[in-house]
Amino acid sequence: MSNPKNPMRSAAIAAAMLAVTAGHASFWSWRNAPTPVEAEPGRIESVSYSPSGRDYDPNHSPVVPRAELEKDMTAIAGFADGVRTYSTLGSQGQVPEIAVSKGLDVTLGVWLSKDKARNEQEVVQAIALAKTVRGIKRIVVGNETLLRAELTDAELARYIQRVRVAVPASIKVGTADVWSEMVKANATVKASDFMGVHVLPYWEGVPVENALTWIRDRLDTVRKSHPGKPLFVGEVGWPSGGENFHDAYPTPEAQAAVVRGFAAEAGALGIHYNVVEAFDGVWKSTIEGSPGPSWGVLDADRAPKWPLAGPVGASHGEKVGAGVALAVGFALSLFVAFRRRSNTGFALAASLGANVIGFGVGSAVAGAYAEYLTFGALTTWGSAFALGALMMSVAFADLVDVARRLFTGRAPALLPRAVPETDHKPMVSIHVAACREQPDVLGATLASLSRLDYPNYEVVVLVNNTEEEHLVRPVEELCQALGPKFKFHWYKKISGFKAGALNAALRHTDPAAEIVAVLDADYTVSRDWLSKLAPVFADPSVGIVQAPQEHRDGHETALKAAMTAEYRPFFDVGMQEGLSSQAFICHGTMIMLRRSAMDQVGGWSEAGICEDTELGLRILSAGYCAAYTDERLGEGLAPDNFMQFRKQRDRWVFGSTQIVRAHWAKFLPGNRSLTAGQKLGYVTNWIRWWSDAVGVFAAAAAVVWTFASLVLPLHLPPVAATAAVLGALVLRAGSSLLASRYASGNSWTHSLGACAVGMALSTTVALAALRGLVRSTDAFRVTAKGGKRAKGRFCAKPEAILSVALVAASATAALVNPLGTLALELWSILLAAMAVPNLMAVGFAVGDMLPVREARPAPVPAQAEQASNASQAVAA
Repeated sequence: MSNPKNPMRSAAIAAAMLAVTAGHASFWSWRNAPTPVEAEPGRIESVSYSPSGRDYDPNHSPVVPRAELEKDMTAIAGFADGVRTYSTLGSQGQVPEIAVSKGLDVTLGVWLSKDKARNEQEVVQAIALAKTVRGIKRIVVGNETLLRAELTDAELARYIQRVRVAVPASIKVGTADVWSEMVKANATVKASDFMGVHVLPYWEGVPVENALTWIRDRLDTVRKSHPGKPLFVGEVGWPSGGENFHDAYPTPEAQAAVVRGFAAEAGALGIHYNVVEAFDGVWKSTIEGSPGPSWGVLDADRAPKWPLAGPVGASHGEKVGAGVALAVGFALSLFVAFRRRSNTGFALAASLGANVIGFGVGSAVAGAYAEYLTFGALTTWGSAFALGALMMSVAFADLVDVARRLFTGRAPALLPRAVPETDHKPMVSIHVAACREQPDVLGATLASLSRLDYPNYEVVVLVNNTEEEHLVRPVEELCQALGPKFKFHWYKKISGFKAGALNAALRHTDPAAEIVAVLDADYTVSRDWLSKLAPVFADPSVGIVQAPQEHRDGHETALKAAMTAEYRPFFDVGMQEGLSSQAFICHGTMIMLRRSAMDQVGGWSEAGICEDTELGLRILSAGYCAAYTDERLGEGLAPDNFMQFRKQRDRWVFGSTQIVRAHWAKFLPGNRSLTAGQKLGYVTNWIRWWSDAVGVFAAAAAVVWTFASLVLPLHLPPVAATAAVLGALVLRAGSSLLASRYASGNSWTHSLGACAVGMALSTTVALAALRGLVRSTDAFRVTAKGGKRAKGRFCAKPEAILSVALVAASATAALVNPLGTLALELWSILLAAMAVPNLMAVGFAVGDMLPVREARPAPVPAQAEQASNASQAVAA
């Protein structure tokens, strides 16, 4: 047993936790280390300007107060020598006068489009400004007008000629367009004093390390096309944030490298240039996508993103993300490392998992911090954080449970496997409720009970809601043959589901019985079941004793083998965790209950369909405790097919929602029915069901978003958040696989099958949980077991619909991503990952419809062989 209170052990645990935290901190330190940038231009020649700000939108407020324009020009004068405008009308028409008063040179922009009336206003105002405002050095007539195909080369040339004639000769006149248009704009270049070229390597998908070389090559191409004509680089730059464009990834460091590098090179070569742009424009996300707002040298609050000299440090968001990552990782490590069973190996594994979770959260925070708060960003990031937090919380809980079991062994609170030496042998009344059960199956159960080595017990067999005499009379005859210990009762109709039948069995129980044991009708038990567990009730605080479920027919089909393997980790991991916290999930077979405790809390509740877990909760709330053994002392039958497996899991999940409805007050702060550890344990168990429900809702929302994004300008899903959700899915699947393989000892084949069939239930679980939100009652559907399985009907229609939608959305996200945007690539992968469990369900459902194969024979132990012979005799 591992005791975290041992000083040496505690020191080792702390050392392991701190070592992982230190490694995590080192990673963030490396990630956030200043990036060296050799170029140090000191100042920038000119920057593009359009009114901007966090709340500014030119479509809603085109007029900017003069005071704001003056503040902007003052900010620009702090790092640049000039400013380029894009229009002569509205607020931008006031900029030249203000800029000159701040000592800035002005490159005056004239906006041209198909609107000839507006073009006329622009030209007239440009000529007037050129004549009245000293300090205008250059006029750019039209901006990317040829690229937009709004004017022809000849038309643009005529506008340039008109302005050239009307303004002073000292002012240079030309246009500015992308390099590929300027190469072929012969008339425009001939009419101009200069070639205005836009070279933006980001929009060409050029990696940042090749950006300056690419710019030089494009400028050389333009020079060769129009030799002798002076060159003006009208726009050069790189965004600091947003999505990648092919191999071009926007970061503050990349922006600094391109802008500073080109500014220094242009200064040395005597090339006039203008950097796009002065300030981040939040409103541009609607027209340029996620990189649109982040082209500014200064952010939207007029603060520098990086210096013009020296290394470029990490952004404030990266520093905040690092702090959050380390805080979350350390807090989660601390929370689990010293709780209950722990040792160095567990602390190391749990701390690794905690810091992986912390890294995911920190990366998402850093990513969110880099974006401006808009409605679209808030909606996208808010939903991403909500889903990611839930998925990562559940994934971490799974990892901790599995790691504790693998690294610290069996829970010390488990009952010993040896038969106790005691004289305490209370009378046990074993209750077997059967509804439409096959006589041979029930006969095997009763035969195994007849061979118990316990001296003081009775068996109450209650066949209920069964009218077929051929299913009932053989069982009645067997009970008579097995002797007075076996009491047979037949209720053709009874209300209250299984709980109603068990309450009826209580009425037929011997008054001397101190213990009530419940067994499913398909279970055969070991001879020493009662002799090992009944003496535990010598402790008056014990109200519940549970043994795990097991299945004896897993050899019959691959599906049954997978189902059998899927059940085991819950009993080998989850139940041991529940025992430690006493947040105990009782199961209605292989369970023993103190009769006085049952009477105290009112017996079986007939209001719900998970009467076993509900009664266990009430008994624990009454102050009793539960005991548990991980020894398999009985074996039942697996569901006949996938449809029955779904039906069983649906009942469990819906029943849990009924329990929450009935007992929610017990989980409120201040209610002392349960301890804080029990409340947390129950909530952690049930939140796993609800994570599947949220997952289905998120899948449906993701499909809608994917197709809506084809026609609406929606935000791309955040890379960090999508990666975190994918990581959580992988972590959960990995934890499940390790638990099945190493905690339960299943083979790799059976473990993979267990993971597959468990994942295939995710939509079933989700729909049952969501149904529990709107319905308080449901029918009790008996799980068919032990029958001769015929071809079944297709039972996975919801999963088939969701599979088609998710696969179509995944393919769509991949096909509409010719730019290789990482966000859409990850989104496509996430959609495909969401489809996998549903596709598995479809596959298993199709398997139900295939012809039945003969069951594989399996070795039969002597005890099981005797039980089989007895059951065959009953059937005969």
